[in-house]
Amino acid sequence: MGIDRIGKGGPAAPPSPLAEKGRVGGSEAARTFEVWPGQRTAPAEVAGATGESSPLERLKAGQIDLDGYLDLKVTEATGHLKGLRAEEMDGLRRLLRDELSSDPSLAALVERATGQRPLPKE
Repeated sequence: MGIDRIGKGGPAAPPSPLAEKGRVGGSEAARTFEVWPGQRTAPAEVAGATGESSPLERLKAGQIDLDGYLDLKVTEATGHLKGLRAEEMDGLRRLLRDELSSDPSLAALVERATGQRPLPKE
């Protein structure tokens, strides 16, 4: 008494995409994956092309300190949130900023990127 396909040779072949016509539209199947739709370059490359420095470059150049870097990254991360009230946005930014300093995993990522460990804000 066997279970289906166990002991009966190799694994079953996956179905051919051509065998399932009509399942995926032609234009959708031909579409390529884009990380930044509508942009040909990554945001960091765009910033460099316009003469602006990235927050990490500014930190390494000594233009800003670690707190300034973290504040810029939080602002960058929340920049797409347009519908929030100012109080909600400030609360969210404070929460994210505190997490970057207090969460050991996030603090380790910051340290790996910048070479400095963030201290919790008081």
